[in-house]
Parts: sequence; structure tokens; C-alpha cells
Amino acid sequence: MSAIRIQELTFSYADSQSRQALLEIPHLAISHGTISVLTGDNGCGKTTLLKLLAGLLIPSSGTIDTAAGPPVLVHQRPYLFAESVRANVAWPLKIRGVKRDELRERVDRALAQVGLTRFALRWALSLSGGEKQRVAIARALVLKPEVLLLDEPTSNIDVASVRTVERVLRMLAGDGTTVVMSTHNEASAYRLADELIPLAAGRPAPLRVNVLQGTLLDPGVNHIGRFRVTTGAEMFCPAATGSFTHAVVRMEDVILSQHEMDSSAQNHLPGTVQAVATADDELVRVDLDCDFPLSALVTHRSVEELSIAPGVRLYATFKASAVRLY
Repeated sequence: MSAIRIQELTFSYADSQSRQALLEIPHLAISHGTISVLTGDNGCGKTTLLKLLAGLLIPSSGTIDTAAGPPVLVHQRPYLFAESVRANVAWPLKIRGVKRDELRERVDRALAQVGLTRFALRWALSLSGGEKQRVAIARALVLKPEVLLLDEPTSNIDVASVRTVERVLRMLAGDGTTVVMSTHNEASAYRLADELIPLAAGRPAPLRVNVLQGTLLDPGVNHIGRFRVTTGAEMFCPAATGSFTHAVVRMEDVILSQHEMDSSAQNHLPGTVQAVATADDELVRVDLDCDFPLSALVTHRSVEELSIAPGVRLYATFKASAVRLY
């Protein structure tokens, strides 16, 4: 069963003069213990959706069913009291009358989770932006939420804090917490998301990238590296050093052909078509099994010329330079 299920959701402000809903989502299901990342330009509806999920806004129509407990929302610019870090994190438990020993234990645990144990007695307002964001996350964690909502948790914070926040969110999902977050940080989105949810003008938008999890094998030579997907299949990518765990390939950069192409592109992968679906008026999405899932966006004419249909064998070709590492 899904942790969150949305059906025929629309939202408009009561005084809006526009006939078009600010947010309109026909269907969305979010699984337990996963990280779902909302992406899109400013004004696309990410924050509005999070507020609806948190119950801070009421839908104009449709339903939001939360099978888990009440969601907890961490705002993009969280408000901290002019007190110590510990006092800020303890506040939600104090107002709920949690007993002292349990309160201390839960606060200590939350501070340890976000790496702020040694900051417990520090004046909260003296912290950096990244540290304040981690305090706000700790304050949410003491409530042991089954669903954690975060609005731009990695916005305008230092790299070390971004990595800490990512580590905490991945740990929470591993322990069964359902995480839904918005972000403009493309790297964080690709590293964290079990599901990317693009929005455009308040509506779900088609995903146009392949996000593949795996391991960078070696620095490579002649500016060419190798990335091994979790299935064991490999692809060529730009040479790089570091702990890259995700490779991203735009669907538009994948060329399909009936035979292996004579091309300077390094990646020529045989695959079987799994599904064909219209993406928009001009393009069709083709999902293939190339020993790992890989999708391409092609024209309707290409579908006809290549006789693309489920079960057809094709080659997927793309340059090593088309692969971005995160």
C-alpha cells in the first residue's frame, strides 16, 4: 500500500481570478520508505503541493490519502527560537508533554542523526545556514514522523551540510520513513531520488532523463571512463575521479537504430523494447531493456521507420560525453 495517494487533486486560492487551477494532479502514489523528489521551475507548484500534503492548505477538489501518520514539514527558511540548539529541537516534545527522560533520549538521537551533538548548547541564531537547516530537520525527527516533507532542504547551504542532509535522508528512508522533498539542486535530486516527480505550471511533467545507479570503475584514459550500473552492465562516460554513484543520460541524447551504428559515439547497447508511449505532440518515449532500463525520446516518424513496438530488438547509441556523473 502507498504511503501517500493523490486522486484528482486541484487547488486554487479562494480569491483567484484565474479559471485554471494553480495545481492539478490527476494521480500520484508514493511508496513507503522511499525518497520522492519534486523538481521544476519556480512557481511550478512544488511548495504548494508540500503544504497540501502537510495539511496546511485544503484541496479545492480531490483527495489526499496518507496511510502513514501525520506528515511533518520542514520549511525552506525554518524559524528558530532565540534559544539553544537543544531547546529548539526539544520544543515539539515539550509542548506535547513528553516526559523528561524520553525527551532527552529523543533529542540526543536527533542531534546525532544530523551531526549536531557538539552544537547542542550553541545559540541557535548564531549558526550558519546549513547548520540551521540541520537543526530544523532534527526538530522534525524528534517527532518520529512516518512521512517527512522538506521544502528545498539543500538550498543555499554549504557543500558539507548538503552531504550531511543527503546522508540523513537516505538513512531515514532506509529505516522506513517516507521522504518527499522539493529541490532546485539537480545533483541532490539525482543522488537521492527513488522517484523524480517533475512539475510544470502546476501539472505533472514527463521525465526526460535516465537516472542510473551504480559505480564509477576507474579514472579512465583518453578522457573516457566506465560506469557500472547496479545490474552489472557497463557504459562509457567522461573520465572522472571521485565517489560518483549516479549516471544521468538525457532521453533526447539516445539514438535508436535497427543495427549497430558506425559512429564515434562510445556507447552502442543492444536492447529490447519494453514499452512505447506518446510523450507529447512531437515525441514518443521508448523504454528498452539494455540489461538495465534505458529510455529514448524519438519522433513519431522514427517509430514508423524503425517499426518500434514492444519486443523489437534495437541498438541504443549515445556519446560518453552525454553521460553526467553525480
